[in-house]
Amino acid sequence: MQNTIKLTTHLYDYGVDQLSYFDVGTSNKTILLLHGFGEDHCIWKNQIEFLAPHYRIIAPNLPGVHCKPLALHHSQAPSISMYVEVLHELMHHLGIEQYYIVGHSMGGYIGLSFADYYVNHVQGLLLLHSTTYEDNDAKKASRMKVAEFIEEWGVSKYLETATPNLFGNAFKKTNSATIQQLIESGSDISKETMIQFVFAMRNRKAYTHLLQQTHIPVWMIAGEADLAVPIQDSMEQIKLLPSTNSLVLKEVGHMGMLEATDLVNQFIQQFIQSA
Repeated sequence: MQNTIKLTTHLYDYGVDQLSYFDVGTSNKTILLLHGFGEDHCIWKNQIEFLAPHYRIIAPNLPGVHCKPLALHHSQAPSISMYVEVLHELMHHLGIEQYYIVGHSMGGYIGLSFADYYVNHVQGLLLLHSTTYEDNDAKKASRMKVAEFIEEWGVSKYLETATPNLFGNAFKKTNSATIQQLIESGSDISKETMIQFVFAMRNRKAYTHLLQQTHIPVWMIAGEADLAVPIQDSMEQIKLLPSTNSLVLKEVGHMGMLEATDLVNQFIQQFIQSA
């Protein structure tokens, strides 16, 4: 897709460094787009292009992405709520008190924590290839392996190995340049940041109760060929939602915003209009 909206990078000082964010569009409805692990906010370009004529879009890099990671005391375990606090402060700094959140993968974990804690700020949450479940023992062990791999081989090598597996086969066959671009965009994220993310994800708790509350609408997009968030897990959670609140993408892996751009864009718009 040819992007016609000019994306200007803004900077926000979170105390340790400055993170970049996009702030596009003017509307009384704001969408906060939260990217996933090993990505940056450029992953949302197609969505921004589609949504910015109708809504105000804030799309930040997570703290640590192309900037310094959050400083932790040696006794402090990384947690998802650390990122929530920085992003809540960013929205407050921008004078935006209410917003919808669309979170991809790890961005969805942050969105869940946001919706659970900042109940009066979050107007709706859309989980894009994400899960309300906490890591089971097998997933926790696999996170440890990821952290060890990154420590030993570096971020670039990890992304070269892992990123292609995030896509469905159909997309993978014909879009190698897009996948390579994604690998390169994340390759300069520091080891320290990526390992902090891994442990924050590993340490998180379940938020499945949010699927059955009525205060904040929760919507989900799942990919049938998603290896990172198994479709069986997604379907179990989708059963807890109203029938209109979910979309299952056929032959799509973990990256629906690139693999099925139009369907994802339309579903986000439907989510905002209904919520």
